Amino acid sequence: MAKLTSDELLFLDTLSECGHSHVSDTHLKTSLAALGINEEKYMRIKMKLLFARYIGSIYGNVTLEKKNYRELTAVP
Repeated sequence: MAKLTSDELLFLDTLSECGHSHVSDTHLKTSLAALGINEEKYMRIKMKLLFARYIGSIYGNVTLEKKNYRELTAVP
């Protein structure tokens, strides 16, 4: 994935701002809902980022796998 959308960046920024190595899926979903990301969009973004290995998921928690995601998607 070369370039992330603004919603995908919002997802990653919100996950990153939680300050833990992992965040519960429910907590992240609630935080993003407050920012205008509905459940359908949340699931679509989550799956895309999972398959691109930007995030991981284990036991109902979401982890940030690529902490340098902004550098990876910067336009040269």
